[in-house]
Amino acid sequence: MYKYITLLLIVAIFSGCHKINDNNPTPAPTTPTNTAGSYDVKFDVADQTVTTTVKHDTLYLTYHEKVTLMLNPDDFSKSSAVHFKEDFSKTGLTAYDYKILNEDNVYRYNSADDNLNNNTPFIVASTVTVNGIKYTKLVLQRDFIFYKAYKLQQLAIEAQTNVLNTTADKISFSTYYYYDKKNSDPKVTIAAIVYSKAD
Repeated sequence: MYKYITLLLIVAIFSGCHKINDNNPTPAPTTPTNTAGSYDVKFDVADQTVTTTVKHDTLYLTYHEKVTLMLNPDDFSKSSAVHFKEDFSKTGLTAYDYKILNEDNVYRYNSADDNLNNNTPFIVASTVTVNGIKYTKLVLQRDFIFYKAYKLQQLAIEAQTNVLNTTADKISFSTYYYYDKKNSDPKVTIAAIVYSKAD
């Protein structure tokens, strides 16, 4: 009797055995997504310069922005906009008001248009090849004029001296594409600011 029970148990065990992956569903084909580097931006940024001058009782600090962006030509052509922003929060420039010319040669105050499509007078575009890869190269150059009036010229000169002794200020830049009704991941870089006295 026990022989028959043991035999039945062995048959039941073997009939229930199978390869684990036999029941796994066949993976559905995946849809390719943007590969790493798609809608990417490469920065080429040197130290940024600010020249200072005092006129009457006002201190002027002219920030000469110069930034180079390297873009994939296909991504650039498919995008609706390329946005570019400056972050002055780690600098002493936040204590000042500023003005900047727009594309119509009119000053804007305390704000800068971050859509590079609207800043064409300040951009030089070209096509370059680096290590066999073509890029759209955008060189952005524009001046931010920071300023602050003091009660006396001597106070403005003292403030200028303090600025000229500043060596730790850093400006942060971020840029991203707007394409297909969404923003790409922003790319960020940092540059030091070098202050000098205007000739």
